[in-house]
Amino acid sequence: MGMTITEKIMANNSGREKVVPGELVWVDVHTVMTMDYLGKQCFNKFRSLGKTEVFDKDRVICVSDHLVPPPNQKFATMLNEWRAVVREHDITHFYDLGRQGIAHQIMVEQGHVLPGKISIGTDSHANTYGAVGAVGNAVGVTDAAVAMATGKAWFRVPEAVKFHITGEWQPWVMAKDLSLHIMGMMHWNGHLIYKTLEYCGPAIEALDMAGRMTLCNMTVDLGAKNGIVAPDKVTAAYLKPVAKGDWEPLQSDPDANYEAVYEVDVSKVVPTIAKPHKLDDTVPVAEVEGTPFNKAFVGTCTNGRIEDLAIMAKILEGKRIHRDVNMIVVPASQDVYLQAIKKGYLTTLIEAGAAIDTPSCAACAGIHTGVAGDGDIVLSAGNRNMRGRMGSKEAEIYLTSPAVVAASVLTGRITDPRNL
Repeated sequence: MGMTITEKIMANNSGREKVVPGELVWVDVHTVMTMDYLGKQCFNKFRSLGKTEVFDKDRVICVSDHLVPPPNQKFATMLNEWRAVVREHDITHFYDLGRQGIAHQIMVEQGHVLPGKISIGTDSHANTYGAVGAVGNAVGVTDAAVAMATGKAWFRVPEAVKFHITGEWQPWVMAKDLSLHIMGMMHWNGHLIYKTLEYCGPAIEALDMAGRMTLCNMTVDLGAKNGIVAPDKVTAAYLKPVAKGDWEPLQSDPDANYEAVYEVDVSKVVPTIAKPHKLDDTVPVAEVEGTPFNKAFVGTCTNGRIEDLAIMAKILEGKRIHRDVNMIVVPASQDVYLQAIKKGYLTTLIEAGAAIDTPSCAACAGIHTGVAGDGDIVLSAGNRNMRGRMGSKEAEIYLTSPAVVAASVLTGRITDPRNL
């Protein structure tokens, strides 16, 4: 019996020839990421282990993303303490205000995550790293501290579930729609908890890196241990100018064992939306078309990339956002922000009436920059829509793709972009 790509990665990085689901493995970690709001705790825990130097100053990555720019005195003080800790440990790669972005975007776009390697982070959406054929996983501060000290972490090898995606991508249908389609198809029934979700097939091969990041990003919200796409020519082209280290492509063996295999024809997937307050309560956008809303939000580690800003600019060019809608757009990183300026996308969005904010997690974490108030109805391209996620528990969040958000802000009502 062969191995899946995730099993191969865990075997290769634990010095074994073979692993099987259920085994515990002590693996080499390529990179460890921590960010502003948990970073000081990580380093405190690290020092409690009797350590003063991290295992590799080039491979412990520190990012300011949740609290920048600081919206109040408390967060400003936290950031100052965080900066002092990072400087004390002489960390090479520190993405602070002015160089910052959302941690998971930074990890991939700056080449800190490589195919065939294992990267961990102290934020739930570290699953994003599977987009380049790595095992990406979220850990708590204790496991992160141990990895910072030793370069190692423990895993239970997960069972595998394959999603084989075929067909042709239809106009205005994005990876976010596929992700929400799968969310509604599987529901939160416990079946995918601690599984590795492997995306493959012709429609995945046709997907750009931004789409692959969206898919893998949201696997954590299906309960999965990780999501992964095997590296290919798209991966190689993306990583060539940025990869910090060598890597080799790995693929699942033809006779690898899967607990389940699901076939999805993407040509039948339509613009999709998750209704408040559950991610798996998804329907075609057409079923809720005409629903009014007053706030729109596009950003986050799920949909704040240049490809997302491009499709919104295409829809909004020469038009005006409805007067009853406030729209906030947050690029996922400074690099994305700069690209969007150079390509003219931000000019188009601003002329349409959108507000552009500094790269950060922003309203997605319900901390600052466009949080939801009582009675707000938010149309978001983020990753979660439970009560209170973006601020008030009395707000409602509809979750969808950037294309749907852009089409909808023109009318002030949820709108299928195919009808424009």
